[in-house]
Amino acid sequence: MSSTQSDSVLLAVLVAGVLLALGVAWLVERFRPPAPVLPEPDLAPAGLGRLVPVGAQVDAEVRLGLVALEAWLVAQRRTP
Repeated sequence: MSSTQSDSVLLAVLVAGVLLALGVAWLVERFRPPAPVLPEPDLAPAGLGRLVPVGAQVDAEVRLGLVALEAWLVAQRRTP
């Protein structure tokens, strides 16, 4: 087999592999179950998407942050 023929076969295999991967990705996306609907207080504001913490999650994070800050401040006060 000449170099040109082997390059053509390699290119054809590469293109077929890419098409197969795209087809599998499309099938996975098509048959994936939909994301659950969040309750109204926990919905993100329009345009921000699901990755932005809102509602009860923000309140819990703020409380934990304040507790950690208070503990750190107390520890700093005790250190000479």
